Order: sequence, then structure tokens, then C-alpha cells
Amino acid sequence: MNNTHDKANRRQEHADDGITQNPRRRTLLPYLMVSVTQTLVEFGSFTLLHLLTVPSTIANAVAIVLSASYNFLMNRNVTFKSSSNFTRSVILFITLWAWNYLFGSTMLTWLPQNLGWNAILVKFLTMGCQFAWGYPLCKHVIFR
Repeated sequence: MNNTHDKANRRQEHADDGITQNPRRRTLLPYLMVSVTQTLVEFGSFTLLHLLTVPSTIANAVAIVLSASYNFLMNRNVTFKSSSNFTRSVILFITLWAWNYLFGSTMLTWLPQNLGWNAILVKFLTMGCQFAWGYPLCKHVIFR
């Protein structure tokens, strides 16, 4: 009887902790937080370099590399706790990053010029698309 009571208590404790019960929540929230902090890393490093009078194109390139490196390391080691082949993960991550860059640049050029869409709206939508396909690709392909 006592054993049944202990099992019921453990089940209730786990049911109360929705984060550990739902594997998607266990990685989706940290993935979202890494994405948010990556934005801060990129914007902060760009701003700092700009204030140090580094030319904008160089400051932007450095900021993008820093934020992508931060994103890769945090998602690999914290979000997905991956032990997959490091080189394979780097190559796949760079491929995803290159696709995101080309997709975003193409949409930011094409949609405003051809459909008259606001560039800020386009940037927001492309970032949403990148988040939508980035999470499953990171979870199931890059960091598996």
C-alpha cells in the first residue's frame, strides 16, 4: 500500500512540473532564450564596435560571427546538450546560417521592391520563418 502511495506522489510531482514532462518545452524555452540573447550579443557587439569607430560593414560582420558562434555553442551545450559529432554539427549549422542569410537578404530585397512591403515587417517575418524551421532542424538534425 505504501509503495502505491509513493508512486502516486511521484506521478503528481512530475505532473506538476510541465517542463520536465514535455520534452518540447524542455528545449523550446531555452532555444527561445538563446535566440533572444543572441540578438543582444549581435546588437551589443555591433554597437560597441560602432562606438569604437570600426566601419559599419566590419562591425556588422564581426557581430554576426559573434552572435552565430554564441548561438551554436549555447544551443549545442545548453539547449540540446548535444554530444553529436562536433565537425558535422558545425558544417550543418553554417549551412543553416548561410541559408537563413540568403533567404533573409532575398526577401528583404524582393518583397519591398516588388510588392511594396515594409522592410521592417519583412525582417520580422523572415526572422519568424528562421525560428520556425531553425528549432526543428537544430533539435532533430544539427544537434541530434
